[in-house]
Amino acid sequence: MKGMDMPMKHPEKTAPKTALQPAEGAGVKIISPKSGQTFKGDEIPLQFKMTKGKRGSHVHAYVDGELMGMFQSEKGTLTGIKPGQHTLELRVVAEDHQTELNAVDKVRFIAK
Repeated sequence: MKGMDMPMKHPEKTAPKTALQPAEGAGVKIISPKSGQTFKGDEIPLQFKMTKGKRGSHVHAYVDGELMGMFQSEKGTLTGIKPGQHTLELRVVAEDHQTELNAVDKVRFIAK
């Protein structure tokens, strides 16, 4: 899996089916990509603002529901993105990599 700035310890590649846990002050806002933005190639620059709150540690980045990366810093690159319209979803996650908080942001973008 590409698009990480931290070691992969997460066994799942798809978004967990469990309910999101209370945010407890955590939050995330996607800065890039912008809604509707078009990119050439399979690399999508990622930039976001994260507030950790009481339990947040990092974000999981999902593209069309598939885990594509994990980021502790607030920027990185998603790679291996296929051509087409996609939905990027960032979720603030606790250190255990399992507890996803109700601190989510989504944006749609296009890869060509």
